[in-house]
Amino acid sequence: MKNKIAIFIGTFVFCLIAIILYFFVFDLIFLSTSTVKSAGRSSSLLGSLGESVTGLGGLDDFSLGSSKSAKEMALYEQILKSRKCLEDVIRKFGIMESEKIQYMDDAVKYFIDEKLLIKQDNVSGILTVGIYDKDPQRAKEILEYVLSSLDKINIEIGIENAKNNRVFVERRYLQAKEDLAASEDSLKKYQTIYGIAPDLQIKASAQIVFTMEAELKTEEVKLDVLRNMLSEDQLEVKSQIAKVNSIKNKIVDIRSSTDLDELLKLGNSPQVLMGYLRHQRDVEINTKILSFVLPLYEQAKIEEKKETPTIIVLDSPNVADKKTKPKRFTMVLLITAIGFVFTLSFFVLKEKAYTKVIILKSQLK
Repeated sequence: MKNKIAIFIGTFVFCLIAIILYFFVFDLIFLSTSTVKSAGRSSSLLGSLGESVTGLGGLDDFSLGSSKSAKEMALYEQILKSRKCLEDVIRKFGIMESEKIQYMDDAVKYFIDEKLLIKQDNVSGILTVGIYDKDPQRAKEILEYVLSSLDKINIEIGIENAKNNRVFVERRYLQAKEDLAASEDSLKKYQTIYGIAPDLQIKASAQIVFTMEAELKTEEVKLDVLRNMLSEDQLEVKSQIAKVNSIKNKIVDIRSSTDLDELLKLGNSPQVLMGYLRHQRDVEINTKILSFVLPLYEQAKIEEKKETPTIIVLDSPNVADKKTKPKRFTMVLLITAIGFVFTLSFFVLKEKAYTKVIILKSQLK
């Protein structure tokens, strides 16, 4: 091709332009990075729950599994991209002024797209955060401020969640106290009517009846013996009959008595015993509920006041000693390739156009 030299010159010009752009026009961008992980602040209440209930141990460990790490990393990413976090950073470091951006919405979008780097490792629960900037020292300072804002906002979220938990548990704790007091009052009233321990009284009455029934059988045997030996009008027989009848009457009185003033009574004993057991059961249930809720309530109050750091910085933000972008070789190669394609296409199209013009002139002649 006769335009080889021209194509080479055009490609060289593009290559030269790329080099000039890289060294004199484009800004060199540096990247400061840091790696963080969760400090596991939210597990305390679940740990208290596991300790409060027999058989539920290990809830704390379960909650810190890979799914929880993934959720925490996702939460951290959303916090880092939130307006609450970024608007403060943008104002503090004058991003709108330095980048000549008029609106905050545009500045937030620019910061997320151009300055913020976030990478998640859900398996290990590690989050890598980076900041791009022309000044490596400024990139480090921005990143430090971003991480402090992340921790601050995450603490605020944790405190708000703890407050909501405390309000809920407190409401349930107060309700449990009221239920326990009501059940204790009901049991007290029931015992006032039927005795301190109706179950023991009923058991004692039943035991006396059993004893008296055994005695009655013995006395009836004696009566039969006397009747075989003596006539009915004999004093011994009449006395034995009176004794047997007396025992029978006592047994009937105990079995049928419902007089609350009577210590020994079995009348309505199933209903009395069932009512007592129900009141006693209600007291036991409400006592267990209260003993279960109380540690959670105390823990929730502690959690609400906690302001300990929620993230652990594994690698502190660094001052980058070499630029991250633009990539010198890649940029020069790309622009040179574009220049070569453009120059080649230009001369090819020019050659075809010139040939068509020659053919058209020859046809006109």
